[in-house]
Amino acid sequence: MSSRSLRSKSERGFTLVEVLVALVIFGVVAASVLKTMQGSVRQQAAMEERLAANWVAQQVLAEVRMRTPWPPLGEKSERVPFAEREWQVTARVEATREERMRHIIIEVARPDAENPTLTLDAWAAQE
Repeated sequence: MSSRSLRSKSERGFTLVEVLVALVIFGVVAASVLKTMQGSVRQQAAMEERLAANWVAQQVLAEVRMRTPWPPLGEKSERVPFAEREWQVTARVEATREERMRHIIIEVARPDAENPTLTLDAWAAQE
């Protein structure tokens, strides 16, 4: 009797087909996990950018309000360094239907971006 016939079925290894099926399943799972992780990293980077842009906008708004309690009408654009990045900031002060109110619009964007990363709307009232 050969040693091959003495082995029980439970002692035999996996067949090539079984190994290939397991590899395909592992590959599909690994690819989906990788895609989820990439999306998560991209979302975190976008959130960090919006947070930094918000800080820049809040700082510019504070500067506009501190210069004068009644901001003059007009638009001012400048580049502001913050968080190891440079930001293009545009502050616009517009009249409103209410004579004693001004609308302040601050747009913050990366210099190479088409659209602003963040737009902040605020109002100032004349006392």
